[in-house]
Amino acid sequence: MVLLSAICQAVNAVTSAPSRPLKTGLVCLLFVVLITVLDVQHRTAWADLAPPVNISAPTSDDILFTGHIASFQDPEQSKTLNDIRALPDSAFTAHSNIPAFGYTNNAIWYRIDLIASRPIGESRYLDIGPIFLNEINVYLTQKDTSAPLWSVLLGDHLPSSQRPVLAPEHLATFPAIDKGKYSLYIRTQSNSTQFIEASLLSNDVQISRWSLGLVAKGLFIGVVMMMAIIYVVVGIFIRDYAVALYGVCLAAFGTLASAVGGVFLTIFAPEWPYTSDLLVGAGTAINISAASLLWVHILDIGSECRLCKKIFCAYSVVVLLGAVTATSPLYTIFASYCQFSHTAIMLIYIGFLIRRIIRNPRFIVHWIYLTVMAVPTVALMIYYLALNHLLPVNNFTEAAYPFALLAHLVLMSALMGLRITAIDRDRIKAATMAESTENLVQEQRKLVSMLSHEFRTPLAVIQRAAEMVTLRLHKEAAANGTYDVPRPVTDRLKRIQDQSGKLARLVDVFLGKDNLNAPQFALARKLIPAKGFLGEFTAMAQRENAQIGLRYSGKANSVLYADETLLSLALTNVIENARRQLPGETISLVAEEEHKMTLKIDISHPGLVLDEAADIEALRNSLFSFHSPIEPETDPNRFYEKKTDPESLLPRNEIGLGLHITQRIIAAHGGKTDIVTNAETGFNIRITLPLESPL
Repeated sequence: MVLLSAICQAVNAVTSAPSRPLKTGLVCLLFVVLITVLDVQHRTAWADLAPPVNISAPTSDDILFTGHIASFQDPEQSKTLNDIRALPDSAFTAHSNIPAFGYTNNAIWYRIDLIASRPIGESRYLDIGPIFLNEINVYLTQKDTSAPLWSVLLGDHLPSSQRPVLAPEHLATFPAIDKGKYSLYIRTQSNSTQFIEASLLSNDVQISRWSLGLVAKGLFIGVVMMMAIIYVVVGIFIRDYAVALYGVCLAAFGTLASAVGGVFLTIFAPEWPYTSDLLVGAGTAINISAASLLWVHILDIGSECRLCKKIFCAYSVVVLLGAVTATSPLYTIFASYCQFSHTAIMLIYIGFLIRRIIRNPRFIVHWIYLTVMAVPTVALMIYYLALNHLLPVNNFTEAAYPFALLAHLVLMSALMGLRITAIDRDRIKAATMAESTENLVQEQRKLVSMLSHEFRTPLAVIQRAAEMVTLRLHKEAAANGTYDVPRPVTDRLKRIQDQSGKLARLVDVFLGKDNLNAPQFALARKLIPAKGFLGEFTAMAQRENAQIGLRYSGKANSVLYADETLLSLALTNVIENARRQLPGETISLVAEEEHKMTLKIDISHPGLVLDEAADIEALRNSLFSFHSPIEPETDPNRFYEKKTDPESLLPRNEIGLGLHITQRIIAAHGGKTDIVTNAETGFNIRITLPLESPL
């Protein structure tokens, strides 16, 4: 009645669920619970009964011991065969299905009663699984005899040279016996999950099963390992960590499958006793760790919660470190907690996906991810519960793992195929854009080349005209009997000639065809006095209501090896940028020699205060890091790519105009630019240049 009431309440909960997905989930959960409850009821009916098995069947039959096994746990691992034989029948627990005890270090004794209705002399093999049981002691006894009639030692801790039969399972030749009643005692101990499957096989059945099973397992593991290598290589080649991590997951799974399936022990026949433990433990740890990191990268958890990403990455590292327990009894604790924690982590990832689906239910990629994650996760939950003895080991729970594996391989392969296709499409798009950009740049270079040619002609005309005017003024003065031309006129004409010459030089440097593709400017360097150059530059840069104050601390004979025209342009760009911020404010230019090796030039930047962080950042970006907005990211996320507005890379409020050119000019001279703070003037642009030996 209690069971019926609980079922009715569960049905009411399902029918009253508000959404269709929730109803579906509750139906699946109710189905699993019903199967578990019914199986438990079935097991209770067999609790006091372990029927003997008749082994007198024809040799062509496969005699299974499932349903005929009784067990006894020995936590102290100290009981001997005689101690177990002396126990009453009530001390044993009968099992109608496969006996399972989860991850435990206890020694488990199994008792199987046998009946031989006739003498049995034909060759048969005792088959015991799983392969990762460390120690298996088998004893065949008869009630009237104190010593066992036959005994054998099996287990994966047994060196391959000492195994009775080198096969993917634990096999031993069953002895010939007379008619009568016998008891088969099996003692197992393992640092992995403990359950047992035992059967008697004829020679033909054993050879057929061994050969076909080994070929199928070997082919499957070979395909998985080949896929793993391909995904790792492709992931590294295209710089996509998700694809590479999936390859690592497959490699770890292939290693685990080769150990659990007995393929590695059969083919390589290792003598080291802990080989199987190492492969199982390391394969499990690497697989779970890589799977966790894989979904962190696929879902881009860091874009929503950086702390969560750090926690998941730390969890993966901890699980990976758990591989060191593979050959010790501590692996029992690690594996039991690790499997449930992995399930919890996967459920958290599913929670992230459900949250995104609620926000954007029309995004099909989220639904694909949910399917790829939810189906194997539910199946693995059932399998993990069975391994830890929280669910019975039966046909349903045993089928959960192959189903989860098949679903994982098919769905993840499809997902990785879509991901690689998207990456290939993005790269083709980027290559097309790069080609278009290159064509555009070539056209711009042609235009700039033509403009530079057009600029040179009027500049040459201006220079020649200034020279001709100067000569004509001198001739007219001589004709009038006065040999001196007014000083302001000659100064103005000389300034026109100098400025036009500088402009022609800048046209050659910035717009010349030969310099467009050069990584650095073509400098026309010469030795110039540092103090004299700065004094002349300050005098030339003075404007009405826009004064420049110069303070030079150093020796008068210090020299710079520089291109005077380009260096003047660099300083001018900084000063003009400062003037735009606060017109009319005096600009201070403080030059100071440092250790007679470098010259530091601090140019004040009025108008910028500490509160204007955005302006300071724009100024810093202009000076130090100019990146083209069309450059692709090195590792973009395919489905959650952050879009960058190219306008956000440009200076705001005319901050930083021309400063990138300044930075390049100073770098070409072997110097550097920086932004420093000053208690009096606020922010300064500091230009550092190397000094030459003094004259």
